[in-house]
Amino acid sequence: IFLLWCITLIMLYHFELQMAGVILLTAMAVCGISIWIKRRRAEKDSNSLQTSLNEPSDQQPSDTTNR
Repeated sequence: IFLLWCITLIMLYHFELQMAGVILLTAMAVCGISIWIKRRRAEKDSNSLQTSLNEPSDQQPSDTTNR
C-alpha cells in the first residue's frame, strides 16, 4: 500500500511539473512574440522617420547671415 501511494505521489508530482512547464513555456513564447512585434514596429517607425528626414525638402533654407 505504501509503495502504491509513493508511486501515485511521484506520478502526480511529475504531472504537476509538466503542467508548470507547459504554462511557463506558453507564457515565455507569448512574451517573446510580443517583444519581437514591438521591436519590429519600432524599427519600422525609425526607418520611416529616417527616410522622411533624408528626403529633400521643397523649401530652401533661408540665409540668416548678416551682410
